[in-house]
Amino acid sequence: MLRIRSAFKEGRWINGEVRKIGNTDFRFLRMVRVAIGLVLILVIVGYSAFSVITTGQVLGIDARLFLVVAPILAAVSWAAFNIGRAAVGQLQLMLKRSRA
Repeated sequence: MLRIRSAFKEGRWINGEVRKIGNTDFRFLRMVRVAIGLVLILVIVGYSAFSVITTGQVLGIDARLFLVVAPILAAVSWAAFNIGRAAVGQLQLMLKRSRA
């Protein structure tokens, strides 16, 4: 792909895309979004650790049961996500071929 930067005087290249220059810095917004996500993850993990230490339970269930069920639920949800994404892709391909 040919990239001519001088043709985009009012735009800025970010990750191969031209975005309008305004008062918003997109890299800063990405960093803020990542920081907010990390803070939320730390809060959830911290609360869970506090709950396990004080009560021996995670989200109202026994911590031992949680340690067994959590990886299974993570694997099932990851498989469902991948299967769903593949199914949507196949459906889009089928619709695209039926229109041609």
